[in-house]
Amino acid sequence: MKKNAEVSPPPGSGRTMPRRVFLKRLSTLVAAGAAGRSFLAAGPVLADSTAASFFPDGIKSGDPKPRSAIIWTRVAANGPEPLSVLWSVAEDDAMQNVVRGGVQEVNASTGHNLQVEVRGLRPNRWYHYRFEVEGVGSVIGRLRTAPTRQSSPEHLRYAFASCQQQTQSYYVAHRAIAKENVDFLLHLGDYVYVNDSATLTVEDYRSVYRRFHSNPELQALHAKVPLVAVWDDGEFYNGVDSTGDPQRLANARQAWFEAMPVKRDTDDRTYRSIRWGNLTEMLLLDTRQYRDPEVPANATFAGLLDAQDTTIAPGEQMFAPGRTTLGEAQLQWLKESLATTRAKWKIIGSSYDMAPWKLVDFDTPELRAENPDLQKNGGIYVSNEAWDDYQDERRKLMRHIESENVSNVLVSAGHTHIYKASNIHPDSDDASSPITAMEFVTGSLTADPLPTEIAPIELLQLAEAIMLEANSPYLRHIDLLHQGYAIVDITPDRTIVEFRIIDTLDPDAEASTMGRFMVLDGLPGIITLDPNIPGC
Repeated sequence: MKKNAEVSPPPGSGRTMPRRVFLKRLSTLVAAGAAGRSFLAAGPVLADSTAASFFPDGIKSGDPKPRSAIIWTRVAANGPEPLSVLWSVAEDDAMQNVVRGGVQEVNASTGHNLQVEVRGLRPNRWYHYRFEVEGVGSVIGRLRTAPTRQSSPEHLRYAFASCQQQTQSYYVAHRAIAKENVDFLLHLGDYVYVNDSATLTVEDYRSVYRRFHSNPELQALHAKVPLVAVWDDGEFYNGVDSTGDPQRLANARQAWFEAMPVKRDTDDRTYRSIRWGNLTEMLLLDTRQYRDPEVPANATFAGLLDAQDTTIAPGEQMFAPGRTTLGEAQLQWLKESLATTRAKWKIIGSSYDMAPWKLVDFDTPELRAENPDLQKNGGIYVSNEAWDDYQDERRKLMRHIESENVSNVLVSAGHTHIYKASNIHPDSDDASSPITAMEFVTGSLTADPLPTEIAPIELLQLAEAIMLEANSPYLRHIDLLHQGYAIVDITPDRTIVEFRIIDTLDPDAEASTMGRFMVLDGLPGIITLDPNIPGC
């Protein structure tokens, strides 16, 4: 049998074909090796409770392009022999009007994970898809194609989230996202959390994904909402950077690509672009694979937070020229993409936060006036292994945005477990420095530990006030208390971001809006809106 057989609608039949015709053509194509293989039967497809035994990790679609998308699943296997999987894509949720389909083998070399890049689809449309093995079908999922680059869509709505742990928390945020009517979910990493000392081999990493995928709420979300994914450190080990053990890093990367609807290339590059016509271009970053080690914490704040004091070694290394979180090639790609894109809104997807995050400011206008030799942007920073550790690179990026007159740059970020909304400047302590980007950071999908297990609510609220003061005026909002996700709603004239919070300890919880913000086309700066006003 041909290992990877694929069929499309026959000439003259329009863009779809009945399922029985699809199966007949596919049976002919693989007839040499298909004898006795019941998965090509034209009879009814078993699903529901039976599906979990064949497809225990559920299904996913992702990375929408104008004429293609990627679909994914993992097939349960009892032995080393390859398994043949039938996949099909249809215009209807009954899977009768098939537009693409084929048979592909999976085997132990990829952990029986299956990834198919479905081509030949129409732009800016929803489709339905399914996998089948031996007459048993997976649940039916949805995939999305993007508008063409030349088109002028009026709307994009996406969710972004990060940090889904397995704790006492429920996956109620996942259920809520599935109801948000979004075009896709941008997952910014910490999709899994591995054991820092014991997750080493490819099979170790695969087992972690299988464990996380077993959650029914996560499976239901993926079946309904396409996924756009990047990684953070949870997929490798805590604090990962470019200096890690090469074999362990390679094992982690392999398992991630096997488990995600993301096309793998020869150098494991994950930074890439998702274009939505001329409305938006989303530039997804890899902040981990190429980065220099973080600057270690050298202080504490109120006995609660690890911190970096720039006046005490090695805190001064935060400003060292040449330190990078992106690597030279990715930085140049990002700068060129921002300068040349014709999309109105430019979205940077960063696994961790880009805006400065101080606890104490040592570079106020008053102190700078008294001492011209004062360390620029000095202070005590939250030790968060984020862009604050690479201030020279961040400043160069912001200066590039300024010099190239790039407008409407927004950042979607995660990692911190804390909601933040910030304007970003080339020099956040200089009142004349322009706003070059606006950043929104989401809280965590689940909580470990709960904030109230760290400190009383009153102390956390006091910490919020201190941080707002230390990061004034660019930090516009901070919330140390809640979990959830964010929704971004983009039209040609404006972008609205909502911070959606949810009680992850309540299995019946519903999401509510805690923060609501707007950015207007061509007008840099975050406008805070009343969160109680519904809609966008």
